[in-house]
Amino acid sequence: MDDDILSKVVEVEKEVQQRIGIEKKMSQEWLENVKKDAEEKILRGKKELEESLNASIREAKLNAETKAVAIIKDADDKAERLKGLDDNILKKVILKHISRILPG
Repeated sequence: MDDDILSKVVEVEKEVQQRIGIEKKMSQEWLENVKKDAEEKILRGKKELEESLNASIREAKLNAETKAVAIIKDADDKAERLKGLDDNILKKVILKHISRILPG
């Protein structure tokens, strides 16, 4: 009877070890899947951030270009108006400003 009990204990111990091995393998597979999912999410997030950054850069460049065009147009308009002024008027304006700059 003791041999029968001992063999059953050994059999149960083997079964427990097998189940532990199976659970260990399943937990390792689960962990690998979680790690893979996390890496994929990180890569997707990185890609989305890069796309957002590139879109922001394109938009900033477009806005800067639009503003530059407006500034240049304004400067051209002012230059055209100044070209149309009589030389005598320009001399008066220049002399007025020179008198403020020059001492005494």
